[in-house]
Amino acid sequence: MQKESNALSVDERLKVAEYVASNPVEFISENFEMSEEQQAYLRELELVDIRVTGFSLAIGFLGQVPIEMQDTTPPSTFAARGKKKKEVSANISTTTNPQTGSTSVTGLIGIKWTW
Repeated sequence: MQKESNALSVDERLKVAEYVASNPVEFISENFEMSEEQQAYLRELELVDIRVTGFSLAIGFLGQVPIEMQDTTPPSTFAARGKKKKEVSANISTTTNPQTGSTSVTGLIGIKWTW
């Protein structure tokens, strides 16, 4: 998907980014392989977590930053009974050339599911 999204025009990426920011659960479900348990967990996230995730993904999408989805396997049966938590890391840098007005965005968006 990264290659396809990088080929989009800025206007097309902006439309997709608006969708991603408003519908992060749907975007993740449509574009990443997830187990039923992961899907259920994603749908049950609190609104603030959903919004932060959506905005982070949208920024990455606009800047053509790679998005990495990680799931850590619980180390034991006991750990599997615990609640999973989600970590979102966004390392984004923007640089604007004052002479040309062009802006470049670099970084990485990571979403890590941990027990």
